[in-house]
Amino acid sequence: MINLLPPEEKRQLRAARANSLLLRYNTLLVGAAGFTALALIVTYLYLSTAQAGAQATISENKDKVKSYAQVESQAQLFRTNLATAKQILDRDVAYTKIVVAIAQLLPAGTVLQGLNLNSQTFGTETVLAAQVKDYDAALRLKDSLQSSNLLSNVHFQSITAGAPGAYPITVNLLVTIKKGIK
Repeated sequence: MINLLPPEEKRQLRAARANSLLLRYNTLLVGAAGFTALALIVTYLYLSTAQAGAQATISENKDKVKSYAQVESQAQLFRTNLATAKQILDRDVAYTKIVVAIAQLLPAGTVLQGLNLNSQTFGTETVLAAQVKDYDAALRLKDSLQSSNLLSNVHFQSITAGAPGAYPITVNLLVTIKKGIK
């Protein structure tokens, strides 16, 4: 095909096609920019709404925390009281258990006459008084107390004979009740 158009018209036709193509590109570009702007606006509105909701939740939670402050202070006071009670109970000594344990150590023919127990007694020498039927019972008493894990440093302080009754011999033993026995 032979093109018989003058050069000026050809140039005008090419320019018209280029302008048409540029107009399409510009329209597409403006549409994309508009879509991007619309997406940014929607995102901004969504984030603003989410921020407002989060701020409302934060203020509600702060109000709840303020209302629970009294409960928290009571719980802290309770924890402190429990710790104090635990310290007291850890130091508490069941004297009856110790007396029963010592009584179980007494051999036949022996009666416990006297034992002074208090918080200062543990770890120090104290006098244990008993009455026995004969001297062999006194030796068995000393051996029995010495072999126990409740007492240490067991030795005679005095042995006195001549008391009236079924247990005529009075034995005073110096014993040390071990610390930590409860």
